[in-house]
Amino acid sequence: MRSNTEVNLARLAKTDLPKSFVEQHGGEWNHQDWLGFCSLLEEKGYTPIDLDQVGLLLETQKTIYWEKHS
Repeated sequence: MRSNTEVNLARLAKTDLPKSFVEQHGGEWNHQDWLGFCSLLEEKGYTPIDLDQVGLLLETQKTIYWEKHS
């Protein structure tokens, strides 16, 4: 059985939230932006969640973003 952390990460991965975050920040963000995204995840009920894995989701979306915009 998967943990709540894994379930929440899978739920998040099925949404447009990571892609939208990357697009709204033009493929670049700072620590304050990251903290804001983490707060948004908490507000939307995606916690507990592995923030390292969330970071990897964002980095994947960032790569896709830059492939489209280069």
